[in-house]
Parts: sequence; C-alpha cells; structure tokens
Amino acid sequence: MKKLLLFFSLLTFVGVSEVFAQEPVVIKEEGAEGDLDVEKDVRDLPFRQRLNFGGGISGLSFGNPTSIGVSPMVGYSLTNNAIVGVALTYQYYSDMFRTYNLLGERLFIRQHVPVLNQLIGQGYLIGQIENFHTPANSLGPDYSNPVLVGVGIGSKIGLNFNVMYDLNYTSGRSPYGSALVVQIGGFFF
Repeated sequence: MKKLLLFFSLLTFVGVSEVFAQEPVVIKEEGAEGDLDVEKDVRDLPFRQRLNFGGGISGLSFGNPTSIGVSPMVGYSLTNNAIVGVALTYQYYSDMFRTYNLLGERLFIRQHVPVLNQLIGQGYLIGQIENFHTPANSLGPDYSNPVLVGVGIGSKIGLNFNVMYDLNYTSGRSPYGSALVVQIGGFFF
C-alpha cells in the first residue's frame, strides 16, 4: 500500500510540475528574424554591411625618441571572426637630432581566437604591414617597412588595444621608438 501511495504521489508531482512550468518568454525586436542570441553569419550580409570604419592612435612612445601616429581605417569582415583592412597613417617622429612628419599606409588582418577569448576575453591576433615615407618636399631617411605581429583585446565594433612586435625593426630606420608597438583605436561605424 505504501509503495502504491508513493507511486501515485510521484505521478501527481510530475504532472503538477509540468502544468506549472512556464514556457520561456521571448521578446523580439520589431523586424527581428530568428534567435537574437545567435550571431548572424557575416558572409550572408551585403558588401556595405560588412564594412567597418574607425581609426586610432599608434606607435606611442615618449622621451627620446618620441613617436605618435594617427590613422583612419576601413575594415572588411571576411568571417564572423576575421577582419581585413587598410589604413592611412600620419606619424610624428622626433629624436635628439631630427624631427620628421611621416605619411604611410598599412594593411592589416585581425583574427579572433577562441583560446585568447577564454584567457583574456575578446582577444585576437593581429598582423599588419606598413609603409612609411617622408613628404615629397622634405628630405628624410628611408624607413624600414614595419611588419607587426601581436595580440589585441577588444570587440569587433568599439575600442581596441593592441600590443605588437616589429619583426623588421632596425634602430634609426624605424618610425617607432622601439620594436614593441602599442596601438589604441578601433571600429566605430
């Protein structure tokens, strides 16, 4: 009798809990399609929606030498985790003997990596190739073309912080004060 009573009690409890269980509440934005928690594959988006615009400050070093650069940039989302882009750069460089205003271009690729995301959150690998020259009306040294590789932290849209190493660094021929290069910037549109 006790076993039968226990059996019916369990059946009643399971049945009652299903009656009172609530379905999840889903609030959709107007015009939203599908699950809003799932990131849409950028390869399905038109060209214009895959473009990102932004800028930043790069090559920060103070003292002797002093180096500060600014650059607007455009990126294109290849995948949900990879962005390739171009930027124009103005770099101010000054040491004890000289001061130069440099102009340049750079190509970059940024790849979000799950392992870095787990370690530092929103982490990615970054690589870029730069080309600097002095304006046509001024004489200046030939600069090496920096080849930078490193890591960064930040979201796809918003502020980012990069620390990179110049694989092509030569003292006196680099537009940066050291082989370690710091950049702050990101995509904002």
